[in-house]
Amino acid sequence: HQAVYADILATEHGSDWGYTEVNLIGGEQQIADLQQQDLLYTVAEMSADAWTARIVGVVKEAMHAQVDGLESVLAKMCEPQVAIVSLTITEKGYCHSPASGELQLDHPLIVADLQNPHQPKSAPGVVVEALARRKAAGLPAFSVMSCDNMPENGHVMRNVVCAYARAVDAELAEWIARSVTFPSTMVDRIVPAVTAETLEKIEQLTGVRDPAGVACEPFRQWVIEDNFVAGRPQWEKAGAELVSDVLPFEEMKLRMLNGSHSFLAWLGYLAGYQHINDCMQDENYRRAARALMLEEQAPTLNVQGVD
Repeated sequence: HQAVYADILATEHGSDWGYTEVNLIGGEQQIADLQQQDLLYTVAEMSADAWTARIVGVVKEAMHAQVDGLESVLAKMCEPQVAIVSLTITEKGYCHSPASGELQLDHPLIVADLQNPHQPKSAPGVVVEALARRKAAGLPAFSVMSCDNMPENGHVMRNVVCAYARAVDAELAEWIARSVTFPSTMVDRIVPAVTAETLEKIEQLTGVRDPAGVACEPFRQWVIEDNFVAGRPQWEKAGAELVSDVLPFEEMKLRMLNGSHSFLAWLGYLAGYQHINDCMQDENYRRAARALMLEEQAPTLNVQGVD
Protein backbone atom coordinates (compact mmCIF):
# COMPACT_ATOMS: atom_id res chain seq x y z
CA HIS A 1 0.00 0.00 0.00
CA GLN A 2 2.67 2.49 1.05
CA ALA A 3 4.89 1.62 -1.86
CA VAL A 4 2.17 2.54 -4.36
CA TYR A 5 1.93 6.03 -2.87
CA ALA A 6 5.72 6.33 -2.81
CA ASP A 7 5.93 5.15 -6.41
CA ILE A 8 3.40 7.76 -7.51
CA LEU A 9 5.49 10.41 -5.75
CA ALA A 10 8.66 9.15 -7.43
CA THR A 11 7.27 8.89 -10.96
CA GLU A 12 4.99 11.94 -10.97
CA HIS A 13 6.58 14.34 -8.47
CA GLY A 14 10.29 13.53 -8.47
CA SER A 15 10.45 12.21 -4.90
CA ASP A 16 13.63 10.38 -3.91
CA TRP A 17 12.19 8.59 -0.85
CA GLY A 18 12.77 4.85 -0.96
CA TYR A 19 12.06 1.76 1.12
CA THR A 20 14.09 -1.05 2.58
CA GLU A 21 11.83 -4.09 2.88
CA VAL A 22 12.60 -6.16 6.00
CA ASN A 23 11.04 -9.42 7.15
CA LEU A 24 11.83 -10.61 10.66
CA ILE A 25 10.00 -13.95 10.56
CA GLY A 26 8.74 -15.87 7.54
CA GLY A 27 8.48 -14.64 3.96
CA GLU A 28 11.98 -15.72 2.96
CA GLN A 29 10.80 -16.58 -0.55
CA GLN A 30 9.12 -13.20 -0.95
CA ILE A 31 12.41 -11.45 -0.20
CA ALA A 32 14.31 -13.79 -2.52
CA ASP A 33 11.81 -13.13 -5.32
CA LEU A 34 12.25 -9.37 -4.96
CA GLN A 35 16.03 -9.66 -4.95
CA GLN A 36 15.99 -11.81 -8.09
CA GLN A 37 13.97 -9.25 -10.06
CA ASP A 38 15.85 -6.05 -9.20
CA LEU A 39 13.42 -5.23 -6.35
CA LEU A 40 10.64 -4.49 -8.84
CA TYR A 41 7.15 -5.93 -8.50
CA THR A 42 3.68 -5.51 -9.96
CA VAL A 43 0.58 -4.10 -8.31
CA ALA A 44 -2.42 -4.99 -10.46
CA GLU A 45 -5.68 -3.15 -9.95
CA MET A 46 -8.66 -5.32 -10.79
CA SER A 47 -12.17 -4.16 -11.51
CA ALA A 48 -15.21 -5.62 -13.21
CA ASP A 49 -14.22 -3.88 -16.44
CA ALA A 50 -10.45 -4.24 -16.69
CA TRP A 51 -7.13 -4.89 -14.98
CA THR A 52 -4.31 -2.33 -14.97
CA ALA A 53 -0.74 -2.83 -13.77
CA ARG A 54 1.82 -0.61 -12.02
CA ILE A 55 5.45 -1.68 -11.73
CA VAL A 56 6.58 -0.44 -8.32
CA GLY A 57 10.20 0.69 -8.18
CA VAL A 58 10.72 2.37 -4.81
CA VAL A 59 12.03 -0.66 -2.91
CA LYS A 60 15.79 -0.06 -2.75
CA GLU A 61 16.81 -3.05 -0.64
CA ALA A 62 15.18 -6.23 0.67
CA MET A 63 16.45 -8.02 3.78
CA HIS A 64 15.49 -10.95 5.97
CA ALA A 65 16.68 -11.08 9.56
CA GLN A 66 17.07 -14.85 9.51
CA VAL A 67 18.93 -14.87 6.19
CA ASP A 68 20.96 -11.65 6.19
CA GLY A 69 21.35 -11.59 9.96
CA LEU A 70 19.79 -9.36 12.58
CA GLU A 71 22.93 -7.22 12.75
CA SER A 72 22.45 -6.23 9.11
CA VAL A 73 18.88 -5.18 9.84
CA LEU A 74 19.87 -3.16 12.90
CA ALA A 75 22.73 -1.53 11.00
CA LYS A 76 20.30 -0.46 8.30
CA MET A 77 17.92 1.01 10.89
CA CYS A 78 20.84 2.98 12.32
CA GLU A 79 21.82 4.64 9.06
CA PRO A 80 21.50 8.43 9.52
CA GLN A 81 19.10 8.93 6.60
CA VAL A 82 16.46 6.56 8.00
CA ALA A 83 13.54 8.79 9.03
CA ILE A 84 10.62 6.38 9.38
CA VAL A 85 10.32 2.77 10.46
CA SER A 86 6.97 1.46 9.27
CA LEU A 87 5.49 -1.80 10.53
CA THR A 88 2.89 -4.13 9.06
CA ILE A 89 3.27 -7.14 11.33
CA THR A 90 -0.34 -8.17 12.15
CA GLU A 91 -1.86 -7.67 15.58
CA LYS A 92 0.07 -10.62 17.03
CA GLY A 93 3.37 -8.94 16.25
CA TYR A 94 2.83 -6.32 18.94
CA CYS A 95 3.03 -8.89 21.77
CA HIS A 96 0.31 -6.99 23.60
CA SER A 97 -3.05 -7.55 25.21
CA PRO A 98 -5.71 -6.44 22.70
CA ALA A 99 -8.10 -5.69 25.56
CA SER A 100 -5.78 -3.25 27.34
CA GLY A 101 -3.35 -2.29 24.59
CA GLU A 102 -0.45 -2.94 26.96
CA LEU A 103 2.68 -4.99 26.36
CA GLN A 104 2.55 -8.56 27.66
CA LEU A 105 5.77 -8.81 29.64
CA ASP A 106 5.19 -12.54 30.01
CA HIS A 107 4.93 -13.08 26.25
CA PRO A 108 7.55 -15.70 25.28
CA LEU A 109 9.21 -13.43 22.70
CA ILE A 110 9.36 -10.52 25.14
CA VAL A 111 10.71 -12.71 27.94
CA ALA A 112 13.47 -13.96 25.63
CA ASP A 113 14.26 -10.45 24.36
CA LEU A 114 14.55 -8.99 27.85
CA GLN A 115 17.08 -11.70 28.68
CA ASN A 116 19.11 -10.77 25.60
CA PRO A 117 18.02 -7.26 24.51
CA HIS A 118 20.90 -6.77 22.06
CA GLN A 119 19.70 -9.75 19.97
CA PRO A 120 15.92 -9.28 19.94
CA LYS A 121 13.42 -11.38 18.01
CA SER A 122 10.20 -9.41 18.55
CA ALA A 123 9.25 -6.28 16.61
CA PRO A 124 9.14 -4.10 19.76
CA GLY A 125 12.54 -5.45 20.77
CA VAL A 126 14.08 -4.72 17.37
CA VAL A 127 12.69 -1.17 17.32
CA VAL A 128 13.98 -0.44 20.82
CA GLU A 129 17.43 -1.90 20.14
CA ALA A 130 17.74 0.19 16.97
CA LEU A 131 16.71 3.32 18.86
CA ALA A 132 19.16 2.50 21.66
CA ARG A 133 21.99 2.24 19.14
CA ARG A 134 21.00 5.51 17.48
CA LYS A 135 20.93 7.24 20.86
CA ALA A 136 24.36 5.86 21.75
CA ALA A 137 25.74 7.03 18.40
CA GLY A 138 24.32 10.53 18.83
CA LEU A 139 21.89 10.07 15.94
CA PRO A 140 18.38 11.52 15.94
CA ALA A 141 15.38 9.28 16.45
CA PHE A 142 13.10 8.08 13.67
CA SER A 143 9.31 7.96 13.64
CA VAL A 144 7.66 4.57 14.17
CA MET A 145 4.57 4.21 12.00
CA SER A 146 2.17 1.30 12.44
CA CYS A 147 0.10 0.34 9.40
CA ASP A 148 -1.69 -2.63 10.94
CA ASN A 149 -5.48 -2.81 11.01
CA MET A 150 -5.98 -1.87 14.67
CA PRO A 151 -7.77 1.12 16.18
CA GLU A 152 -5.29 3.86 17.13
CA ASN A 153 -2.41 1.65 16.04
CA GLY A 154 0.14 4.36 16.74
CA HIS A 155 -0.94 4.53 20.38
CA VAL A 156 -0.60 0.75 20.65
CA MET A 157 2.87 0.91 19.12
CA ARG A 158 3.92 3.66 21.52
CA ASN A 159 2.61 1.69 24.50
CA VAL A 160 4.48 -1.50 23.68
CA VAL A 161 7.73 0.21 22.66
CA CYS A 162 7.86 2.44 25.74
CA ALA A 163 6.90 -0.41 28.09
CA TYR A 164 9.59 -2.64 26.61
CA ALA A 165 12.15 0.16 26.81
CA ARG A 166 11.32 0.80 30.48
CA ALA A 167 12.02 -2.87 31.18
CA VAL A 168 15.41 -2.53 29.47
CA ASP A 169 16.69 0.92 30.45
CA ALA A 170 14.74 3.70 32.18
CA GLU A 171 16.90 6.46 30.69
CA LEU A 172 16.44 5.04 27.19
CA ALA A 173 12.69 4.88 27.76
CA GLU A 174 12.62 8.56 28.70
CA TRP A 175 14.61 9.48 25.58
CA ILE A 176 12.22 7.49 23.39
CA ALA A 177 9.19 9.13 25.00
CA ARG A 178 10.71 12.58 24.30
CA SER A 179 12.22 11.95 20.89
CA VAL A 180 10.14 9.40 18.97
CA THR A 181 6.73 9.92 17.41
CA PHE A 182 4.25 7.13 16.71
CA PRO A 183 1.75 8.36 14.09
CA SER A 184 -1.46 6.39 13.73
CA THR A 185 -2.70 5.35 10.29
CA MET A 186 -5.78 3.87 8.68
CA VAL A 187 -5.67 1.91 5.44
CA ASP A 188 -8.59 0.87 3.28
CA ARG A 189 -7.93 -1.26 0.22
CA ILE A 190 -9.00 -4.82 -0.49
CA VAL A 191 -6.02 -7.01 -1.40
CA PRO A 192 -7.09 -10.63 -1.96
CA ALA A 193 -4.68 -13.49 -1.41
CA VAL A 194 -2.49 -14.09 -4.45
CA THR A 195 -3.42 -17.20 -6.43
CA ALA A 196 -1.98 -18.92 -9.48
CA GLU A 197 -4.71 -17.23 -11.50
CA THR A 198 -3.62 -13.84 -10.15
CA LEU A 199 -0.03 -14.39 -11.27
CA GLU A 200 -1.19 -15.61 -14.68
CA LYS A 201 -3.26 -12.45 -15.14
CA ILE A 202 -0.31 -10.27 -14.13
CA GLU A 203 1.89 -12.10 -16.64
CA GLN A 204 -0.70 -11.44 -19.35
CA LEU A 205 -0.72 -7.74 -18.46
CA THR A 206 3.04 -7.23 -18.22
CA GLY A 207 4.56 -10.01 -20.26
CA VAL A 208 6.68 -10.97 -17.24
CA ARG A 209 6.28 -13.74 -14.70
CA ASP A 210 6.23 -11.93 -11.35
CA PRO A 211 6.05 -14.19 -8.27
CA ALA A 212 6.07 -11.08 -6.05
CA GLY A 213 3.06 -9.52 -7.77
CA VAL A 214 -0.12 -8.58 -5.92
CA ALA A 215 -3.64 -7.66 -7.00
CA CYS A 216 -6.04 -5.21 -5.37
CA GLU A 217 -9.19 -3.18 -5.90
CA PRO A 218 -8.86 0.24 -7.61
CA PHE A 219 -10.10 2.11 -4.53
CA ARG A 220 -7.44 3.10 -2.03
CA GLN A 221 -7.45 5.27 1.06
CA TRP A 222 -4.63 6.05 3.44
CA VAL A 223 -5.23 8.36 6.39
CA ILE A 224 -2.11 9.35 8.34
CA GLU A 225 -1.66 11.29 11.55
CA ASP A 226 0.74 14.07 10.59
CA ASN A 227 3.18 13.57 13.46
CA PHE A 228 6.69 12.84 12.20
CA VAL A 229 9.88 13.72 14.00
CA ALA A 230 12.37 13.44 11.12
CA GLY A 231 10.42 14.43 8.02
CA ARG A 232 8.19 12.42 5.73
CA PRO A 233 7.32 12.02 2.05
CA GLN A 234 4.64 14.34 0.69
CA TRP A 235 2.14 11.49 0.59
CA GLU A 236 -0.73 13.94 0.18
CA LYS A 237 0.46 14.61 -3.39
CA ALA A 238 -0.28 10.94 -4.13
CA GLY A 239 -3.75 11.07 -2.57
CA ALA A 240 -3.12 10.25 1.10
CA GLU A 241 -4.94 12.25 3.76
CA LEU A 242 -2.72 13.83 6.42
CA VAL A 243 -4.79 14.66 9.49
CA SER A 244 -4.39 15.59 13.14
CA ASP A 245 -6.60 12.73 14.37
CA VAL A 246 -7.15 9.39 12.62
CA LEU A 247 -9.82 8.12 15.02
CA PRO A 248 -12.87 9.68 13.25
CA PHE A 249 -11.77 8.03 10.00
CA GLU A 250 -11.38 4.69 11.78
CA GLU A 251 -14.92 5.02 13.12
CA MET A 252 -16.16 5.81 9.63
CA LYS A 253 -14.49 2.71 8.21
CA LEU A 254 -15.74 0.45 11.02
CA ARG A 255 -19.33 1.59 10.70
CA MET A 256 -19.70 2.23 6.98
CA LEU A 257 -17.48 -0.53 5.57
CA ASN A 258 -17.22 -3.23 8.22
CA GLY A 259 -20.79 -2.68 9.39
CA SER A 260 -22.29 -2.92 5.92
CA HIS A 261 -20.12 -5.97 5.17
CA SER A 262 -21.46 -7.72 8.26
CA PHE A 263 -25.00 -6.72 7.35
CA LEU A 264 -24.63 -8.24 3.87
CA ALA A 265 -22.81 -11.33 5.14
CA TRP A 266 -25.44 -12.29 7.69
CA LEU A 267 -28.47 -11.62 5.52
CA GLY A 268 -26.78 -13.00 2.42
CA TYR A 269 -25.94 -16.24 4.21
CA LEU A 270 -29.58 -16.68 5.17
CA ALA A 271 -30.53 -16.16 1.52
CA GLY A 272 -28.04 -18.76 0.33
CA TYR A 273 -25.42 -16.42 -1.13
CA GLN A 274 -21.75 -17.41 -0.85
CA HIS A 275 -19.97 -14.07 -1.32
CA ILE A 276 -20.54 -10.37 -0.68
CA ASN A 277 -20.32 -9.64 -4.40
CA ASP A 278 -23.15 -12.14 -4.95
CA CYS A 279 -25.31 -10.09 -2.60
CA MET A 280 -24.43 -6.88 -4.39
CA GLN A 281 -25.69 -8.31 -7.67
CA ASP A 282 -29.13 -8.45 -6.06
CA GLU A 283 -30.97 -5.13 -6.36
CA ASN A 284 -32.80 -5.71 -3.08
CA TYR A 285 -29.53 -6.14 -1.18
CA ARG A 286 -27.92 -3.15 -2.88
CA ARG A 287 -30.86 -0.98 -1.95
CA ALA A 288 -30.89 -2.24 1.65
CA ALA A 289 -27.14 -1.71 2.08
CA ARG A 290 -27.35 1.80 0.66
CA ALA A 291 -30.23 2.67 2.98
CA LEU A 292 -28.30 1.30 5.96
CA MET A 293 -25.23 3.36 5.11
CA LEU A 294 -26.99 6.64 4.34
CA GLU A 295 -29.87 6.56 6.80
CA GLU A 296 -28.48 4.65 9.79
CA GLN A 297 -24.67 4.77 9.76
CA ALA A 298 -23.73 8.09 8.16
CA PRO A 299 -25.79 10.24 10.57
CA THR A 300 -23.73 8.86 13.49
CA LEU A 301 -20.49 10.21 12.00
CA ASN A 302 -18.92 13.65 12.01
CA VAL A 303 -15.70 13.52 10.01
CA GLN A 304 -14.39 16.95 9.09
CA GLY A 305 -13.98 17.44 5.35
CA VAL A 306 -15.81 14.21 4.46
CA ASP A 307 -19.22 14.18 2.81
